[in-house]
Amino acid sequence: MQRLMPRLSRTKVLKLFIAILLTIALIVGIRAVLEEKKPQSVNPNTVQQMMDGPSQGDEDIEMAEKLASDHPVIYTGIHLEKIYELNLNSRTFTADGEIWLEWLPDVDTLLQRNGTNPADLITFANRIETWDSVLEPTTDEPRKLANGRRQLLFHFSSRFYDDAVDFRRDPFDVLRVPIIIELEPLWTSKQETDLRLLPEPSNNNLVGSLGSLSGYQIKKARFTPYMRQRSTSMGTWTRPQFSQARLEITYQSNLWPGIVNWIIPLMIINSIVLMAPSVEGTLSDVRLAIPSTALLTLIFLQQSYHSSLPKLTYTTFLDDLFTMSYLIAMALFGLFTWGSNTYTAAPAHLKDSTAIKINRADTRFQYISLTLLILTAIISWGRR
Repeated sequence: MQRLMPRLSRTKVLKLFIAILLTIALIVGIRAVLEEKKPQSVNPNTVQQMMDGPSQGDEDIEMAEKLASDHPVIYTGIHLEKIYELNLNSRTFTADGEIWLEWLPDVDTLLQRNGTNPADLITFANRIETWDSVLEPTTDEPRKLANGRRQLLFHFSSRFYDDAVDFRRDPFDVLRVPIIIELEPLWTSKQETDLRLLPEPSNNNLVGSLGSLSGYQIKKARFTPYMRQRSTSMGTWTRPQFSQARLEITYQSNLWPGIVNWIIPLMIINSIVLMAPSVEGTLSDVRLAIPSTALLTLIFLQQSYHSSLPKLTYTTFLDDLFTMSYLIAMALFGLFTWGSNTYTAAPAHLKDSTAIKINRADTRFQYISLTLLILTAIISWGRR
């Protein structure tokens, strides 16, 4: 039997290895470019006028002078002292801070007419575990300000639910943490007095020094007005709409830990899989063992990854890379099985030509697989 030709020349192996390294560099580079597009020094306490994604049934409100002149208004401010006990599986977190309300005499008249204590004006729309929650005024009565307004300061400490978590780009996800303040009495609804809760224009200190989360950095914070329609009629003819003010803090996960913990191990496994066709064709046992071992490693790695995530109705960026890696490993196992059977069944005088045919198929498989990995990373990253 004639000796098989080498599977791939050293030059081709070197080119393949460089291409794999460039794939890793491309993924890291895309992320780095996106990081550079962000402002170098982002003030997380800047008050924005709009929020990105209102929930169904919610209406975002554009701040304007006409808004305050057409409706009775309560101005509100918030300062988040600290945030802790973040649980991504239950989508909950705990936060402490202060809220203050300021209103003019016309609102005072409405409070007296409806027999409402100012301490009962607001509630948290996304609060949970009310038994261990605090939302209480720091004084018995509102204090009078020099401009004729009245002010009431609240201290809060509560656990909140976060329905805005999006893991589509995990492990490079953006975490949005909301605290939603809402007017509670029925007479404040849009259908009755249409009392509005508006962020105080001078409130530019939204987050304190303890407002950071481990593994994340603050990207921005916004305090914006909303109108929310209740899901039930609450004994009225129509579903009432209540005014809200929402503090939304956006956290960006740190880049390097996600690369070290997940991207590099996954790329190493794929590198081994893509270089497996370079193994001499006569070593069929070794060649068939590589994709099988890679599949098992991928399964355990993905299980470890999902242990820190809640159940999702969509796949993440890393899930898409895992899926393509599975398909490549399975296709490689089929390719090796075909190559081994084809070479074994070939007559002695056709062994050399069969080996060249298998070599060609292996080389094409390597480049096609590498292209598919790159396309998967780009398409998955661009998906929202």
